[in-house]
Amino acid sequence: MALEKLKFHLAALLILFLASNIWGETITDIQVQGLKRTKPAVLLEKLEKFKGIDSSDLDKKKLEAELEKTQLISLSDATVSGSTLHITVEEKFSLLPIPFAYAASDSWGGGLVVVDNNAFGLMDQAAAGGFITSSGWRALAGYSHIQKAHSPFGWNISANGGQSKTRVRDDEGDLLLSYDNSTFSAAAGLNRRLSPWLRASVSSGVDICDVDDESPASELVIPLTASLTASTASWDGTFLNTIYLTTSVTYNFSQWHSDNYCTLAAKAGYQQHLVQRLRLIAQGGLFHSPDVPVVFAKNQSAVQVCLLNNACRASSMVGAGAGFEWGIANTRFGVPSLYIQYQTIWADSIMSDDFFGHGPVAGFKFYLKKIAFPAVDIFTAYNVKTGLIRTSAGAGFSY
Repeated sequence: MALEKLKFHLAALLILFLASNIWGETITDIQVQGLKRTKPAVLLEKLEKFKGIDSSDLDKKKLEAELEKTQLISLSDATVSGSTLHITVEEKFSLLPIPFAYAASDSWGGGLVVVDNNAFGLMDQAAAGGFITSSGWRALAGYSHIQKAHSPFGWNISANGGQSKTRVRDDEGDLLLSYDNSTFSAAAGLNRRLSPWLRASVSSGVDICDVDDESPASELVIPLTASLTASTASWDGTFLNTIYLTTSVTYNFSQWHSDNYCTLAAKAGYQQHLVQRLRLIAQGGLFHSPDVPVVFAKNQSAVQVCLLNNACRASSMVGAGAGFEWGIANTRFGVPSLYIQYQTIWADSIMSDDFFGHGPVAGFKFYLKKIAFPAVDIFTAYNVKTGLIRTSAGAGFSY
C-alpha cells in the first residue's frame, strides 16, 4: 500500500513538472534593467498588461511593440525566470538641442529647439526654443504632463510669440494681402484617458494678433476647446505605425473687433504594414470656421497636405492624401525611406473664391534609430490644377 502511495505521489510530481514546463508559470513580477533617465515605476505601469499571463504565452514581438510605442525605449532582451519577467532595455536620446533648417519654394527658416521627450524621467514632454523664417521670427515654450495611473488628469501649458510680415495668396500664388503683425498665444489644458486608446481634453487661453496697418483689424480672442482623440500604434520592426482620429470644437470669444465664432476641426491618419519594409500611409483633415477673422485663418498644414502655397489661407478646408512608404534599409543608424502619395484639397479662401486642387507628392525621409522623429524630410509636390510645383527640404525638426 505504501508503495502504491509512493507511485501516486511520484506520478503527480511528474505531471506537475511536465505542466510547469509545457504551460510555464504565471508572470507575477517584472524587473527592468538598462534604464538611465526613466523612472522604473513609469515604465512598469505601461507593462502591467504582461502580468497574469502564462510565461509560455509571452509574445516578445508584442512586448517590443509596447516599448516602441513610448518612442523612448527599445527592447534588448527578455527572459522569464520562474514567475518573473526580466527585461533589458535601451533608452533613446530624449534630451536634445535640435538645430533645424528648411527651405521651400515659398519660404525658408531655421533655428534651435531644446526638446526633452522624457522630462524628469516621467515620459513628459518639454520644449523651448526659437527660429527665424523668411517672414519673421518666433519663440516658443511648452510642457505636457502625461496622465499616470495614480492621477485623474494629464495637463499641458504652452506659449509662443513673434513678429512677421504676413502675406495672403490665392491658390495660384497671386498676392491678395500683405501686413506686418506681432502675435502672442498662450494655452493651458487638461486631458483624461478614457480607455487605452481614447483620450478627452479641454483647453483655453488667449490668441493675440496686433496688426501694424489699419487693415486687417487687430484681434484678441479667448478660445475654449473640447477635443476627443482615438489612437493606437503598432511596431513592425521598421516603422511605428499609427492610426488616429482627433475631433475638436472651439468657441472663440472675440474681445476686440470681430464677432464670436466657432471652429470645427478633425484630423485623421492611417499607417498599415503591408510587406517587409513597405507600408500604406494615409492622412487628412478638415476645418470649418466661416466667421474666422482674416488674421486667424488657417493654411493647408491644418489638413495635413502640401499642394498649396503656405500663404494660401482659408475659412474652411478639406484635404487628404494616400500612398506608400518603403523603408530602403534598416541600418544601425536608422531607416531611410521613400514615399509617394496622391493628395486632394478643397478650400473656401478667406479672400477669394473656393477652389479645388489635386496632385502627386514624392519624398525622402530618414528616421534616426535613437531619436523619435524624422531627421530629414525632403519632398516635391505638384498641383495638377494650377501647375504649382512645391519643393521642400528640412533637417533636424518639424514644426
